[in-house]
Amino acid sequence: MMLHYILIILYICASINGEEVQESTFVISLNDTYSNEELYSSIINIQSKSKTHFQFTNVNKNISFIVFQMHSHLYNITMRNETCFNNKYRACETLTGTNVGLFSTTEPISNMSVTNPNDLDLKVLIAVHGYIYDDPVPGGCNLDGPIEIPAFVSTAASPHRDYISVTAPAPSPSLAPNMCEQSLGSLIFYRLYLPERDFSIDTYFAGIKTMMSYSSVLEHGEKIPQTHPAYVRRTVSAYPGTGAVFAAVALFATSNGSVTTPRWSIYVPTVTYVCSPLVEGDCMLLGDLLSQTLCASLLFVGLFVCYFGHKFFKTEMFIFGMLSGVVVTYILISLMAEMDQTPLIGASFLSGILFGFIWLTFWWFYGIPVFSVLLVTLTFGFFAACVLYHQIPGGLIMLLEDLNFWTLFILVMLLTAVILTPATYPANILCCSVLGAYAAIYPIDYCLGSNLKYIIINTVRRATVEKFHYAVLSPPFEKNDALLILVWVMLATTGFLFQHYHNRGKPPFPPPPRNIRERPEGYGSITPYTRLGDSSDPPFRSTVNLRSNENTPLLA
Repeated sequence: MMLHYILIILYICASINGEEVQESTFVISLNDTYSNEELYSSIINIQSKSKTHFQFTNVNKNISFIVFQMHSHLYNITMRNETCFNNKYRACETLTGTNVGLFSTTEPISNMSVTNPNDLDLKVLIAVHGYIYDDPVPGGCNLDGPIEIPAFVSTAASPHRDYISVTAPAPSPSLAPNMCEQSLGSLIFYRLYLPERDFSIDTYFAGIKTMMSYSSVLEHGEKIPQTHPAYVRRTVSAYPGTGAVFAAVALFATSNGSVTTPRWSIYVPTVTYVCSPLVEGDCMLLGDLLSQTLCASLLFVGLFVCYFGHKFFKTEMFIFGMLSGVVVTYILISLMAEMDQTPLIGASFLSGILFGFIWLTFWWFYGIPVFSVLLVTLTFGFFAACVLYHQIPGGLIMLLEDLNFWTLFILVMLLTAVILTPATYPANILCCSVLGAYAAIYPIDYCLGSNLKYIIINTVRRATVEKFHYAVLSPPFEKNDALLILVWVMLATTGFLFQHYHNRGKPPFPPPPRNIRERPEGYGSITPYTRLGDSSDPPFRSTVNLRSNENTPLLA
């Protein structure tokens, strides 16, 4: 008897503490004027732990099917088709996510519902788009998946968030049966960038609304060229922290005698930040202390090289040797082993220090300016090739092959070095100014959330990330990027003029710190001067006891 009472008490407590899901009904009239396929659009508030039913009434008689979509900012919602048809559709279809949408015919039309399982109220953008019988059905030729007609675009980031795969199932030319075998149309993908580091809900909804209608997509969206073998998929480079809206357009042509009429339909657009703004620091590329420290140090190293690199020539040799070693080691280790970011960067940095000392030792013994500056010009050529890759139009089929791409990349790198090397003295100052200025703005770029840092990152991705050759770069360019480019140009210009003015009237290059030759002859050495009219040769001046430091070579 006592056990019976205990069970009753536990049941009452569970009933009291249990969360009841509130239900409500929202009626939508679809008898609006048929214009641009949009029948209804609104932003509504859905309470926490609630379920809202949507009923469609007064359906426009010209409409044969609809796409009902819902968009929530950051928090997932669950959308469900409450009307299940026997022998035509699978069991009641359910979608969970932030950008969801379901297809329904209008005879009969399905009733939809949305559930907010979160502990807070959500603002949700809902829209209904209607299409006639001859319009293509988005996702109508889907061959697999839990949703029979998935009329939405889906995105998936690579494991290390290097690229994004964008997918939209194949469309059907119309509602007519057995139309999926025809290939009369195309599937076109578009992308719209949101402002950098702007995670506000107003910007989020504004971006989605822009990519909902066909005319607006053509006006504001950027077409993504096909590089992946599957025409239902696109691959784009990822820029974490910069929101991107992806939409797909099913475009078919219907013929009526001699008249060809284009027909289209829009998939439900989706938004991705390639990170979660709800998780602190998740949208920052540098998540560990070592990476942040090394990145911050680039500001001071870059300013030093930009304004004093040629004056302190031995330090310049060490810095460029170290940077070259870091890049080469990072790529080689990434290709040979799987490592976390912190040990990978640490190993690359230690290897870079070794490379720097090796290159400094080369100058110590030989001190040939042409050979010493060769590494600097090659680094500048590498950077020029990175800029070309960063800005090259996407979709160039010939560059999808690694052999073609790296051949062109190395050709640009070597050609730049060959052009600069003959003018050794001004070329060295130019390389120091441009590369030093870029290094100085690099940590600022991380703080502002702009995308100039991807000039180097995308090239390293191409070398180390599998399938990245499919990725279309097309980096975003906004106010912060333009501002940083302006700062970059100003630093490079003032750095070049400052170094050229500061070193005027001085030997172009210092002698090697250790002169192992008997006479200081040859290019780059300091030749003893004679007075005008003195026909006798001056006595040989030994350089064995000369002591050099960072200031004497170019100040002497």
